[in-house]
Amino acid sequence: MKTEELLRQYLLGERDFKQISLKNRVLCQENLSGIHLPQVNLAQANLREINLSRAVLTEANLTETCLEKAILVKASLSLGNLSQAILTEADLREANLKEALLYQASLRKVNLEAANLTRAILQRAFLREANLSHAILYQANLQQANLTNAVLEGADLREADLEGAFLVEANLFKANLQGTNLRRAILTGAIMPEGQIYSEDKP
Repeated sequence: MKTEELLRQYLLGERDFKQISLKNRVLCQENLSGIHLPQVNLAQANLREINLSRAVLTEANLTETCLEKAILVKASLSLGNLSQAILTEADLREANLKEALLYQASLRKVNLEAANLTRAILQRAFLREANLSHAILYQANLQQANLTNAVLEGADLREADLEGAFLVEANLFKANLQGTNLRRAILTGAIMPEGQIYSEDKP
């Protein structure tokens, strides 16, 4: 489907677009809130500052897609492939990313407050200064992820895999770390669940 046709149909009130390909397309700053794009191919597309709040993007292909400063509040991205996607400063509050693939994704300063990342793959993701407060990261894979200065206050990290992750000066106050794998994780200066500052001498 051509970009112009998609935008025209959206403006006419159409919201359901299934299994279409928008690979490499440019949709910067467009307002497509509430659109349904299940299984859409948006690989390598430029969606900078797009509004996709409450959009349905289940099983979408967003590999290497630019979503910098995009609005994805309450969007559904479950089972989506966002490997190496750029989500710098994107707003994903309360988004559904259950079982999504975010391998090596760039998520610096992203807002994932109260997002559902159950069993999501965030291995080697760049989450420096990200807001993950009250996010659900149950059984998520965060191996070698960079969470330096990230806010994880009240996050559900039960049985999450944080092996080798960088959590320098991260805020884990009131986070649930039951069964969490922190082997080889770097926690220097991190605020731990009980409020104490982590140090090598007194872990």
